[in-house]
Amino acid sequence: MIRHESRVIDQIVKEVLSKLKPAEYLDVAIHPVGVDSRVEEMKALLDHESSDVRIVGIYGMGGIGKTTIAKAVYNQIRYTFEGSSCLLNIKEKSEQFNGLVHFQKQLLFDILKMKKFKIDSVDRGIRLIQERIQGKRVIVVLDDVDDLKQIHYLVGQCKSWLGPGSRVIITTRNEHLLTQVQVNGKYEVRKMDEFESLQLFSWHAHPTVDHLDLLVSFMNYAGGLPLALEVLGCHLCGRSVDAWESELEILQKMPHDKIHKILKRSFDSLDHNRKIIFLDIACFFVGLDKEYVITILDGCGFSSKSGIDILVQRALLRIDMQHKLAMHDLIRDMGREIVREESNQYPGKRSRLWFHNEVLSVLHKNTGSEAVEGLILNPFYELRHEERLRTKASFGKGHSLNSPELKGFEANGFTLHLPGLKVEHLKTEVFAKMQNLRLLQINAVHLTGSYEYLSKELIWLCWHVCPLKFLPQNFHLENLVVLEMQYNNLTQIWKGNRILNNLKVLNLSYSRTLIKSPDFLQFPHLEVLLLEECIKLVELHESIKHLKGLVRLSLRDCKKVRNLPESISNLKSLEILNLSGCLQLDKLPEKLGNLATLKKLLADRTAIKQLPSSFSLLKNLKAISLFGHEGTSLESWLSCFSTWISSPKCLNPMNLVRASVVGFYSLGKLVLNNCNLSEAENAIDLGGLSSLQELDLSKNNFCRLPQGIGRLSKLGMLRLKNCAYLQSISELPTNLQILFANDCSSMERLSLSQSPQLIGLSLNHCSNLLEIQGLNLEAIPFIEMIGCDNLPSNFWTNLLQDLSTPSATERLVCFPGREVPNWFSHQSIGSSISFRVPSLSEGEIRMLLICAVCSYMQNGNTPDLDVIIHNKTRKFRHLLVSIPVEHCAKFSHNLFLFQAPVIRNKLKTVDFPEKEMEMFSGEEIEVSFNNWGSGYNEVSKCGVHLLLEKPNDNNGSMVQYLRYDTAEDDEMSAAADDNEISFHSEVDD
Repeated sequence: MIRHESRVIDQIVKEVLSKLKPAEYLDVAIHPVGVDSRVEEMKALLDHESSDVRIVGIYGMGGIGKTTIAKAVYNQIRYTFEGSSCLLNIKEKSEQFNGLVHFQKQLLFDILKMKKFKIDSVDRGIRLIQERIQGKRVIVVLDDVDDLKQIHYLVGQCKSWLGPGSRVIITTRNEHLLTQVQVNGKYEVRKMDEFESLQLFSWHAHPTVDHLDLLVSFMNYAGGLPLALEVLGCHLCGRSVDAWESELEILQKMPHDKIHKILKRSFDSLDHNRKIIFLDIACFFVGLDKEYVITILDGCGFSSKSGIDILVQRALLRIDMQHKLAMHDLIRDMGREIVREESNQYPGKRSRLWFHNEVLSVLHKNTGSEAVEGLILNPFYELRHEERLRTKASFGKGHSLNSPELKGFEANGFTLHLPGLKVEHLKTEVFAKMQNLRLLQINAVHLTGSYEYLSKELIWLCWHVCPLKFLPQNFHLENLVVLEMQYNNLTQIWKGNRILNNLKVLNLSYSRTLIKSPDFLQFPHLEVLLLEECIKLVELHESIKHLKGLVRLSLRDCKKVRNLPESISNLKSLEILNLSGCLQLDKLPEKLGNLATLKKLLADRTAIKQLPSSFSLLKNLKAISLFGHEGTSLESWLSCFSTWISSPKCLNPMNLVRASVVGFYSLGKLVLNNCNLSEAENAIDLGGLSSLQELDLSKNNFCRLPQGIGRLSKLGMLRLKNCAYLQSISELPTNLQILFANDCSSMERLSLSQSPQLIGLSLNHCSNLLEIQGLNLEAIPFIEMIGCDNLPSNFWTNLLQDLSTPSATERLVCFPGREVPNWFSHQSIGSSISFRVPSLSEGEIRMLLICAVCSYMQNGNTPDLDVIIHNKTRKFRHLLVSIPVEHCAKFSHNLFLFQAPVIRNKLKTVDFPEKEMEMFSGEEIEVSFNNWGSGYNEVSKCGVHLLLEKPNDNNGSMVQYLRYDTAEDDEMSAAADDNEISFHSEVDD
């Protein structure tokens, strides 16, 4: 490779200048743990080589390290600009008298090195800035910005004022502000990982061996927040184990003052209503569904959707992948401390009560007041709200809901024992003074007395394990928006008629004594109705037809429900209908097709034998799930499918003419898992499902695939797991991307010729597979083939040959084996291996091929195998890839090969996929393999192979170096021994 001489000189000058530290060097951190990797990620966004004027924003919660990263980047690149200025703490100082004028003077002095500027107003200042620095190539850091005016008065129209190649870095807690500025890039500062947290905390806390057991607790409390780790570490330094334990107990109740003050700044910037929204979420709603919380808070009179959006933008809140509200523990605790400060000595005078012992004290002593707006008494709080008790409520032999002692719950597949947990017995009078109470949760509470004492302002009532058989008439619920009463003792919701015009969510799930549903005329505006696992419920009230706004209806596991009222077809807004587990439900309403808005139908494990003729009218249906019908006959299933067609009416499968599924133009997902399908492929044509993206036909008994699958042009994922009788797969869709066909033990042939878009192939334990046609190894990043023992030896030969050549994409291949291929340039016993990055004269890395031999241990589970790449020279690490190993259990040794392309010595990583990790000549790199846990797959051997490109001395072209020799006389073999395959070859040096 030949570089232009001037560019090489420029690069050398930049590298030398960047290492100098004159007086203007900004102090970054005493212990800059994790800073280097984040700086490199920021520098990539800045794109130093570009001649454009670029603005890049750094955002995140207070204390996450935004300023530290901005200063570190500034230190490294400021010397390559004509002028530079770093303006810190803009939000705080701009609120002072002439604060922005001060910053304008500083910016002009920093860039021009001139003090004689008379600025008497911000307008005069911005005109001077435009006149004096226009056209100059500068870098400016604006730290802690919270208002667009601050940016305007300091850099104005910077993209037109500043010279080519200029850079502006903005740090803020408000991501939305960066969108308004139209930045070129946004960098969200990631939290410290476990290793970085341990490093930073240890630097400040200096723990001894005796403190090690408490380290994880403090690290978890800090949650990867550098500020928290530093402050807590310094606070604990030199103190005894007893002191650490005492401090941890205090921290769980109250955040440290220094952390609190910094985090509170974001809160102070909110308006009144958004502060209320933030405090409600911090005290009551972390972990709950976003839309559910919006429903509650809207009922309180707030514009909660926009309020939540603002909290997200200010990094005070985030929405996780499941659409749950998530909040950093320190931010949550900061909010709760704000509430505590309302009345430090008298909890009953605070606006919100959530701490169990304080709530009990207020209620037992009757010290509540009209200040109280929200109260939670929840003995099951440690379960977290999002982990809803799902299956059975078990109260121990001889204990009813009225019992003073609960024995435990069985929830989400595990049993939680609660020995000695008492039902709280309280008088209703204790709520008499709380007349502004709008949010109330009183789980496992038995109230006695008149319910007139409870607030008329209730918006949210959550009363799990309610002992009442019905709610009394004098319970003021007129303003109620959400009523949750799971695991109750109700036989009916109340006696007589009551109209709750505001009620939108009614959840009576796990009402094990509820015999009949309420008259729905009493809830005219209901949007969500959940009656899951009401085991004595037989039918729904006919009045359900009047719920014109009902969006979601769930009768999951209502085992005695035999039929649905025909009037359910009048629910014009219904989008989700869940009937799974209704074991006695054998048919659907004939006019079900009138549900024009229905998007999802779940009817797994029911007795449904035939779908109504109107079923094909459900044009907006996007997902159907009908798995688990082991007892349903073949004729019954063909009957179901025949209702989707226009011609055959006969239910005899021998007389059916290929039924064609038509009309479901919006259906995106179809699950027919474990549905006893066998010869249905001769009668059903699925080709009419033109929008289908995901199809699951696993655990069925057919020998060939149903007709028409090859015509599903949008199908991206096909699941055929455990189809034990499937003999071959052919005519797959053109755009198929992922095929799961594990444990298809009878399959002999697979044709992939018509699926060039395939990126994932899983064929584990297809023990009779003999041939794979059209397999483009170079194009498929992920292949699993553990237990495919009958494939010919030349298949494995070609596989390894292909892996030893460069690829533009990452690839992962798994198969049985106990040895690292001997042509690997670096090999090691154990779970880690190191190598040195070659110099440019040796060659440029084009690819890393990483190998691990995994030994299965019989006594454990199989977590993913994390491949960590550690730059030991610059002391940072990244997660390169997580290898799934759940299919390894049938074999004692397995070989994992991962191919990672490297472009200009830059490597993509999983934990920061949008950017790349750069490796410089001479650096020491370690690759290690980690399973998190115990009793799992153990890495016994590993290897790394570097594929280099080396400059040709004659013409500057690139030649391959350390490549795999494919000559015919290579000693390469693929021998099966005890269901394993070993590989041997020589490297041509």
